[in-house]
Amino acid sequence: MGKLLPKQPSLFAFDVNLELRVPCDHPLRAVKERLDLSFADALVERTYGSSGHVSLPPQIILRMLFLLFYYNVPSERQLCQELPYRLDFLWFLDLDLDSPIPNHSVLSKARARWGGEVFRELFVRTVGQCVEAGLVSGELLHIDSTIIAANASKDSVVKSSPELIAALRQACQKQEQKLEIAPAPAETNKSVEAELPLPPVAASSPPTLSIVPEPQPASVQSLEAEAPSTSSEPAAPTLSVLAKPAADSAAPVESHVPASKAPVNETHVSLTDPEAELAPDKSGVTRLCYKEHRLVDDQCGVITAFKVTGSTVADGTQLPELHQTHRAHTQSAVATPAIAGDKHYGTHSNYRYCTAEGLRPHLGQASSNVEEKGLFGPQRFQYEPEGDRFRCPAGHTLVLHQRRPEIQCKTYQIERAELCERCPMRDQCTRSKHGRSLKVAEDYQAMSAALAEANSPAARRSRKRRRHVMEGSFADAMNNHGAKRARWRGRKRQEIQSCLIAAVQNLRILIRRRGSKDEPTTAKLASNFVSAAEKVASFPKISGTTAKVANSCCFVGLGRYLARLRSQSKLRRAALTISCVTTGNNRPGS
Repeated sequence: MGKLLPKQPSLFAFDVNLELRVPCDHPLRAVKERLDLSFADALVERTYGSSGHVSLPPQIILRMLFLLFYYNVPSERQLCQELPYRLDFLWFLDLDLDSPIPNHSVLSKARARWGGEVFRELFVRTVGQCVEAGLVSGELLHIDSTIIAANASKDSVVKSSPELIAALRQACQKQEQKLEIAPAPAETNKSVEAELPLPPVAASSPPTLSIVPEPQPASVQSLEAEAPSTSSEPAAPTLSVLAKPAADSAAPVESHVPASKAPVNETHVSLTDPEAELAPDKSGVTRLCYKEHRLVDDQCGVITAFKVTGSTVADGTQLPELHQTHRAHTQSAVATPAIAGDKHYGTHSNYRYCTAEGLRPHLGQASSNVEEKGLFGPQRFQYEPEGDRFRCPAGHTLVLHQRRPEIQCKTYQIERAELCERCPMRDQCTRSKHGRSLKVAEDYQAMSAALAEANSPAARRSRKRRRHVMEGSFADAMNNHGAKRARWRGRKRQEIQSCLIAAVQNLRILIRRRGSKDEPTTAKLASNFVSAAEKVASFPKISGTTAKVANSCCFVGLGRYLARLRSQSKLRRAALTISCVTTGNNRPGS
């Protein structure tokens, strides 16, 4: 019987092979085969100098960031802490047991040095791989958006006038740009500052902010009253307005829009993340957020385009740009693709864009205000092109009243207001003393064809499918890859996070749909089993009973492999067909 003795660590470990320690069916093996990072070195080479310490290879840094989101590791620091005892991570990064573990600051410095171009290219490469594998059809596209919580607390939000808030955002952007640039020696900085001319200050320029370290929230009155301190002693941290020229020094700061009526994000700003905007989430709670817009292909759910904006940006304004990005990434040649979206995308501008680009708009029609009030909507009125007029449900005529080319619409008004006063349908049509009016697009006839397509049965099926395709894509990103909350602060860093998460999702779809490169297909495996059975049966020295047993073993092996694939609907029919061919049964259903 063996006994547990004190263990001394071995000085050398020549017999440790990580290739043998990682199982053949480990998920990272398929990821490593499919992950294409050959572009990284050439793309980031310009960001490194020619002297100094040799940096960590860019491909290893990208793989570490990929692991961060693939396994939803809470932080970069924790990822570096897990590396020494995760043999699969070390194998994936091409490191050995005695390789030095990179510091977590290498990742943050690389993100600041590279920018978002290399991560955008990684996402585009995954889209291209899915297109080459036949996982993107381009016949039906789904578009939607979701709210992402910013990495900032509501306690960091301060309130002030719109002018001061705009100046604070601008000052924070300048300070952030200074932090991204490597500091030069002190003598060089002084000489550069002396050579730079100061821009002239206009008399009507908005007030600027002097930011002292660790600013404390203060009221607007205190901000306007305090002046910058000139004493040699360090003053208390404050936000102060710089003095204007003498001509306007006594003039009070006036706003064109009262602070009480201005949008909330023009009077409020977060000192932690100034680019984050206040908006209600799905639960109705107002918080600092970003918004991510996605375009997803219907065939396999591949993300082909996305964009990160402020949380108050309207969804319908992003459709043209996302579709152009999708077209550039996929090089789609589909003649008349369809694009499905909810009522937030059913705007006149999007219908015009779809008509001009040859898209079938399966967009939900935005409801008008009159329908919310229980009145007749525009679809209840019949257009008469010969007279350029509308006919109301009661049979009265609405004639052209006004043209508004700045918004590309026309207004039609009832001929005489007394017709609406004695109309029996007045309570369901209008409550105005001037009678019923109707605002429609200038190209109403062309818009009618787009609206008819949007209300077709095919469009309703597309919108119904869009629900689980888009919600499934967002749910997978949030639950499995940490997309609920921003890891870093700033919109550019949030774009990097969205790039990595979308690349991870696309690569998982590619592996799930196509499998590993070395995995045999069902038809190839079936052919191997059948040929093996025929060879065994043709051996002259084997008795009939032995041949039957060998033949049965071959078919049992084939059956076990088909049983692994029975849960996949697309391969179920192929498995039944192969089993019928090998057994001589002509009825697939038996």
